[in-house]
Amino acid sequence: MDIKNGKLKPKNDIQKAAFYFYLLATSFGAKGDNFAIGNSKSAKNIHRDFFANSKRLKRAFIENMSYEKLINGYDSSDTLFYVDPPYVGAENYYKMVRGFGINEHENLAKILANVKGKFMLSYNDCEMVRSLYKDFKFKELKVNYSLNSKYRSVKNELLIMNF
Repeated sequence: MDIKNGKLKPKNDIQKAAFYFYLLATSFGAKGDNFAIGNSKSAKNIHRDFFANSKRLKRAFIENMSYEKLINGYDSSDTLFYVDPPYVGAENYYKMVRGFGINEHENLAKILANVKGKFMLSYNDCEMVRSLYKDFKFKELKVNYSLNSKYRSVKNELLIMNF
């Protein structure tokens, strides 16, 4: 609980990453601010997920910077970008310093249209997204949303690719 209430502070970047992983793993909807740990999300079992994920991500780079800097900095013919921006109409769900509005959605589309590498982009299915990425391949997905146990719903999402 000391991590969740901010009483225990990370001493270095490794601890900061571990604390962040802990907060996401134990939060409701992976937002990092609403917590509910049941038997399946016990904090004592987090280390198993951490080590399993660390093996899978051994050769991956995880950065914390603007999408413009990241894409421009890593773009090459050997790069695969997985991009998961805030969904159109749900931008306020995320705590972002600069926000993410219509201009950012349009700018992201322009940047991705010109990458040397490959990209895979997940988005909500709406007219704006379909218009911005009309020249790329779409895979339509039905996704079950069940964060609120009272109201489970199926939504359409898009996986957009340039390959």
